[in-house]
Amino acid sequence: MQFGGYRVDEVHRTVTAPAGRVVRLEPKAFDLLVYFAAHPEETLSKERLIAEVWGGKFVTDDAVMVAVYALRQAFDDDSRSPKFIETIRGRGYRWIAKESPIAGFRLPKVIRVMIAAAAFAVLVMAVIRPTQPMPSIKVTTELVRTHARGLFFSERTTRADLEKARAEFRKAIRIDDRFAEPHAALAETCVRLIELGSIDPADEREARREVARAMELAPKLAYTQAALASVQFVLDRDVEKAEHSFRYAMELDPSLPDTYRRYSYLLDATGRFAAATQQARIAVDMEPASVHALLDLGWSYVLAGRVEEAETVYRDALRLDPSNADVLVSLGYCREQRNAPAEAMQFYRRGLQVRGVPPDVLATYDRIFATGGLPAVYAAYVEHLKPNRNVARWAVAIYASLAGESHEALALLHESMQRREPGTMWLAVHPAFASLHNQREFAALVASSFQMR
Repeated sequence: MQFGGYRVDEVHRTVTAPAGRVVRLEPKAFDLLVYFAAHPEETLSKERLIAEVWGGKFVTDDAVMVAVYALRQAFDDDSRSPKFIETIRGRGYRWIAKESPIAGFRLPKVIRVMIAAAAFAVLVMAVIRPTQPMPSIKVTTELVRTHARGLFFSERTTRADLEKARAEFRKAIRIDDRFAEPHAALAETCVRLIELGSIDPADEREARREVARAMELAPKLAYTQAALASVQFVLDRDVEKAEHSFRYAMELDPSLPDTYRRYSYLLDATGRFAAATQQARIAVDMEPASVHALLDLGWSYVLAGRVEEAETVYRDALRLDPSNADVLVSLGYCREQRNAPAEAMQFYRRGLQVRGVPPDVLATYDRIFATGGLPAVYAAYVEHLKPNRNVARWAVAIYASLAGESHEALALLHESMQRREPGTMWLAVHPAFASLHNQREFAALVASSFQMR
């Protein structure tokens, strides 16, 4: 059998790629391939596959998933834009590759000689440097599950969860480092840790190393290009290159909501709020139950000055996750901007409570609010955060500015620039710094915020 340039040898149970690379599959994976090829264009449920390929033995859906994964690796197939195996959500899989005729057409002699020479060269290279075999079903199962755990934790926003995600992606790479997805995901996770305030130079080195490895393995994978875009944007501050990479990632696979979300950050940071809102809205339409997608859309509305629409979005997010600190704080900001300071304080208080601030500290903030309002609370919060060197100076500067302490805010922003904190990319557009816009010192900081490479 031959499909799209790949030759299937049913005797030796191998798949040979167009370049001559030979992949030997696990028995059940090859059995599944033969069954798929015998039922082209049919939607095959997991139950049917277990009954027909596994002989009805007691196996879980994971066995089918792992065998499908092995086939996709053998055929270099991408589940997001498949050419061989299509996933029919909620129903099963479908083999969509067309079988190619092996005989009946004879190539010109010169081309046949070139092919033979190339095949010989491949054979010689295989003898000199044997290719690694595909991982076993057991190893592949562990690889898939480890990567899935990493993705689960990476969907969250706390530093602790991102550290768990990083540990899982590192483990997946240790299991088998030949797949680009864990490398790209690890690079993205490191970038997000840096965005949360990490100043450890090792995080940046790891992000750059892992995205380089992903590019080496699969430069045309959407995840790879999206991770590259994040490195170019956050670490290099190269807006033009990052925008090109984001667009290329969406062209490669237009079904990944995170790419639209990350692209909306770039557009927001560079003041293109209408375009940013459009990208964030696409992500929400793709994942309407994603709190993180709603938070990003709300942030785009805030930056565009559309606070009422932002509040509507944040309330939708609150219904999905009533104990999300980021949502609560965002709602507090909206109520503050709409002249409801008491309601804003209640949302801020609940957000701090979720983040683990002790009751006695919350009671102190309540007393400060009763006598000095929100600016006094911000000033007290600055004094609380400032001694902690693990808190981004950029974040402390926001509260200093809201407290009306412009000199303190500028000093913190200078320190933030020295630490190369990613938050400085938002200087020109963040509403918290509106009161600093007429100061020459702040204008100089804005001018240099994208010149830190």
